[in-house]
Amino acid sequence: MASIRTYLQRIITKTCFMHPRVYNSPQIRNSSFHSSKFLVDVEVNTKYETTKNPEEWKYVERLLPVTTVPEPKKLPVYASGWKPQGDDLKDRPYFIARTRNHMMPVYLEIRQRGTARHTIIKKIQGDIWQLEKDLRPFLEDLLKPKNLRLQVNEFAGKICINGDHVNAIKYWLGERNF
Repeated sequence: MASIRTYLQRIITKTCFMHPRVYNSPQIRNSSFHSSKFLVDVEVNTKYETTKNPEEWKYVERLLPVTTVPEPKKLPVYASGWKPQGDDLKDRPYFIARTRNHMMPVYLEIRQRGTARHTIIKKIQGDIWQLEKDLRPFLEDLLKPKNLRLQVNEFAGKICINGDHVNAIKYWLGERNF
């Protein structure tokens, strides 16, 4: 009977058996933030030393992240299928700049809980209307009903196309070295 009584008492008081210091102390759960007691900050002092030795600093610089994305190496073919931007784009009437990660700025925007999909081409410079005229026949050949809806925003330098055409537009831009 006494062993059952001590067992039930331990369950009711929710004692902690993990650490010997708190063996018989019950857990206290405060009902709110305002009724809880303040915790005492324990001062933890980490010993460190400072140095201005350039020989040691070169090891620290290797651990720091780079601030900019480095230029990719020039290779004839990349394993991932990525293509760098061409060098012969100065004579074109429009230009599509790459992102800071050297990717094409073509995005899929999903709206209305996944029912509306829009492809957006950003970072367009130059004659955006000529880009729309060049891109429209390519997309109309892909779409059989020919109900292509494009919205050209000349001020923001972007084109919004109704539907998911990200891969097709990236292929089209890649063929033209953008």
